[in-house]
Amino acid sequence: MTDLNIPRLLNPKFIFKTLACSFFLCISLSTPDLQADDGVLFEGYSKILNGGVPVGYIITRYEFRPKDQRFYSTYFLKTGQLGSDITESLRAVASKNLEPISYEYTSIVGKETKVIDAKFAKKKMTAIVKTTPEKGPSKTITIREDLPKGAFLSTFLVYLMLKSDKGIQTESKYKYTAIAEEDAKVLEGEALVGKQEKYNGFQTFKIFNRFKDARFVSYVTDRGEVLATSSPATGIATELMAKPSEATGSFPVSSTILKNLFGDVPIGTNNAVSKKLKLEALPPPPPPTNPKQEGVPQNQGIILKAQPKIPAAPAQPEGK
Repeated sequence: MTDLNIPRLLNPKFIFKTLACSFFLCISLSTPDLQADDGVLFEGYSKILNGGVPVGYIITRYEFRPKDQRFYSTYFLKTGQLGSDITESLRAVASKNLEPISYEYTSIVGKETKVIDAKFAKKKMTAIVKTTPEKGPSKTITIREDLPKGAFLSTFLVYLMLKSDKGIQTESKYKYTAIAEEDAKVLEGEALVGKQEKYNGFQTFKIFNRFKDARFVSYVTDRGEVLATSSPATGIATELMAKPSEATGSFPVSSTILKNLFGDVPIGTNNAVSKKLKLEALPPPPPPTNPKQEGVPQNQGIILKAQPKIPAAPAQPEGK
């Protein structure tokens, strides 16, 4: 990862990644709250700022697919020259219990590239890392490492917290062991959950996270959606936008790259910010045609479709 550490700020690996996710309060967040008709838990476009100036964007999607009982985390990040000219992507897969299965990570900084292909089996990680400098030959190494108990891919941190028996609580501390995807290393981290705060009209949890010697703050909803992150030490921040164009601005967007990574071009509206904008744009409902019969009689007119549930996984918070 570059000195910008942008994806680290965004991801719920930290959040705590917020992300990317810091959002928890003293209420108990249970697995049934995480539902989606199409398996997509979250999808959105966030703008990246450095000192308040837009320097790029990141597109994030989290899924839980009932068919194969797996979590998927995918993101694409792009910055311009003011953001060190970075192109970065991640495609990670975990089991229903958030045990790591595999991930593919790619980073292009200027003319230097780094590609990591990691697989996990029997509590062991095997990662093939290929780096190509601007000048000179490519270098490929293989990293093999035993995984300590409870280790997970850092991109799934927020969901691990949400899936715990007690959910996320304010004034609590969470220590964890996570795999930094950009380094293929197992590292220790810590997330401190503060009090609930209003952020752009949303009730959020303010989370202070430490990972890879980097510290940042995340604002997260009770559904684990990261609305914003910031790093006071670096001046880098991210903010979830209602419309993709508000995040991408004048920065290039390649539909071909996005289709190859995500399988399609993300619409970016499966999140609280976009949904709020849609609700505000709706016209007021018309008055009832029959004043004597308002609403819907019990057991009539409404069909409730069963929603896929995310299975619970243990996680032990420390603190209150």
